Amino acid sequence: MKIILSVAILFSLSVSGVFAAGMKPEVPALFLDDQNREVTVNVLNTDRDTALLHSSLQTIPEDPENRLIITPQLVRVDGGKNQQIRVVLKEGVRLDTQKMQRINFVSIPQDDGKKNRARILIGQNIPVIISPASLPVNTAPWTGLTFHLSGASLHIENPTPYIVRLTREINLLPGKGSVELKNSYILPGEKFDVALPAASANKVKALLLHPVTRYGILTAPFNVPL
Repeated sequence: MKIILSVAILFSLSVSGVFAAGMKPEVPALFLDDQNREVTVNVLNTDRDTALLHSSLQTIPEDPENRLIITPQLVRVDGGKNQQIRVVLKEGVRLDTQKMQRINFVSIPQDDGKKNRARILIGQNIPVIISPASLPVNTAPWTGLTFHLSGASLHIENPTPYIVRLTREINLLPGKGSVELKNSYILPGEKFDVALPAASANKVKALLLHPVTRYGILTAPFNVPL
């Protein structure tokens, strides 16, 4: 789950006060498939005051296709109350592998009429994993990744139909070296090379991954012999 923070200066650059509001989804990730095609999530207005909840969809750079519809996109939510949001797979979408998008939940505080104030919009961003209905649930998809050394590079491939979520850091064993991935996920069919530190290139015998569960929780490190 990611935190979104933006600031809108109202009427003047001379700011005399700041106020904040936040919307919190009840779960850190959403899951739906191409048979049931719909999922709902409750979003809590954690502020005491009424605010507008703006829900929007976001694609990832590797897959710019928007396959989802979200409703309502803009709705008033009283302080301390929940609002149910529907996420629906578009008509005709069928999948062979898992896909991922993200949802932004942002709170827009009501304008109190006071000038020279900064409005801080605080929201949260969670992933939506879309699966083929025929694909079994896999609670440890990182075990399907393949790794091999290629000169001064580490070749990484995901030959599975599952999205693998993990921290960006991979530790190189033995020693204290590490490499950093470009993303905190590896998509089905994705393959890429990561340059190894010069000091580790000829010494790496194993890798230590730090995978994340379906619900975004960091789990036990996973050792991969090379």
